[in-house]
Amino acid sequence: MYIPQVKAKGILLRWGQFRFMYNYAIFYIGAIQLVLIAAVAYNTTMQPWVAQYLGWNIHFWQYCVVLGAILVVGMVLEFTFGVPALIAVSNEQMYKHASPIKLDFVEVKSKQTELEEKLNKIMKHMGIEEKGE
Repeated sequence: MYIPQVKAKGILLRWGQFRFMYNYAIFYIGAIQLVLIAAVAYNTTMQPWVAQYLGWNIHFWQYCVVLGAILVVGMVLEFTFGVPALIAVSNEQMYKHASPIKLDFVEVKSKQTELEEKLNKIMKHMGIEEKGE
């Protein structure tokens, strides 16, 4: 299904710039939130529940190790599957929306075609045939 998109300019471009920078800042915001939520969850939920129902006394550092292991597994999965998908979508979007790279590529392609035509004329004039034909 094709959903048309608009060319970003004006306020839409500024909104995109804000979201772009916010995506980079969210890493730091998320790290702070993770530490605070982990501490609250440990004190109010996890430690009392594990002690009551499983009979284990989990220390905070052990809880952090388990959380860290979960984060590492999540990062490996994201690196393996998520990043390639995001790059593919990003490349598709950049190509569709007249990115400077696409415009440069189109210009280079047209110059290459022009040079190939000139080269073929020169080779024909000199009586040189291409090898492999």
